[in-house]
Amino acid sequence: MIINLPEFGQSRDNNQHNIETGRIKMAAMMKVNAITQYGEDAFEERLRPVPVATEGQVLIRNCATGVNNIDLMIRRGELAQAAPLPFVPGVEGAGVVETVGPGVSEFEMGQRVMWFGPFAAGGYGQFVCIDARYVAPIGDAISFIAAAATPVAYVTAHHMLFDFKQMEAGDWVLVRSAAGGVGVAALQLARNAGLRAIALTDTAKHDFALANGAFAAFAHKDRTTFDRVMEITGGRGIGLSLNSVAGSTIAEDLMLLSPMGQLISFGHLGGPPEGSAADLLMSHFTKSVGIRVSDIYTYYRLDPAGLSATLNKITLDLQAGRIVPQVFEVQPLAAAAKAHASLESGSARGKAVISID
Repeated sequence: MIINLPEFGQSRDNNQHNIETGRIKMAAMMKVNAITQYGEDAFEERLRPVPVATEGQVLIRNCATGVNNIDLMIRRGELAQAAPLPFVPGVEGAGVVETVGPGVSEFEMGQRVMWFGPFAAGGYGQFVCIDARYVAPIGDAISFIAAAATPVAYVTAHHMLFDFKQMEAGDWVLVRSAAGGVGVAALQLARNAGLRAIALTDTAKHDFALANGAFAAFAHKDRTTFDRVMEITGGRGIGLSLNSVAGSTIAEDLMLLSPMGQLISFGHLGGPPEGSAADLLMSHFTKSVGIRVSDIYTYYRLDPAGLSATLNKITLDLQAGRIVPQVFEVQPLAAAAKAHASLESGSARGKAVISID
């Protein structure tokens, strides 16, 4: 190929003139922290074009994003087929409305909001485009850090506590990993509804669990836990177990269920559930107990109106002080790896949040 250098230079000069005079608009760029390889040394800061809000969407200048287990799973390569590299994680956050797409009238530029996004929302970035149904106003009194720690944990906990089983004041709920993000949310929401929550977590975190609404807190590895739970419930057992651990704990929780009780498995921190369906269910047949799994994105996809209503209810609770997200660590965007390491250490008390400039 032959390039006429004078003409090439003239063309370049004309383009520069057009840019300077506004005749050509360059795409606005934003900073993201992307996973570029699986493992520990996974993150790399990059520039990407700012997304454009389409029909029904809101473009949000992201000020903070919550860190969730799904982010850790992506970084470790456990969801490689669904998250091809490079991938920008982050499914919740808070910030300021930059623009709105066609058909959006409930939000306006400059409004402070929090959001719950899809798997590929890209919360580890300066801007996100989110379906307006999954955005909620937060007002001026709520910090972006607190708001960013709210959507996933509290919507997940609310969905499991109130959408699958009719619970009444005084009923017993067992919460495993009670000092984590969803655990804390479940304790607070259960307390507000008059439910009695038993927190299972490390002994060092018992005071933290009790301060966030637990009726009682027991060591999750203590061999006396079964007897203590049965004693405190008057021998009846628990009506609902929220289990994010799986492994051998599914069988353990089934033993604790009261007649007509239900176990909801929503995570596998301890590995896949152990035992067959026959092993798990037949020995409890006469109690008519139930086991179900819960993935919040099933709710997200199949019932947008329901999730939107839950998100807005949670927002009102946040503004009224009825719920208080517990944030144990805040890291800048460039230090996302440190936030991941803190969550994986097992020392978490609530949520880790990434602050975004």
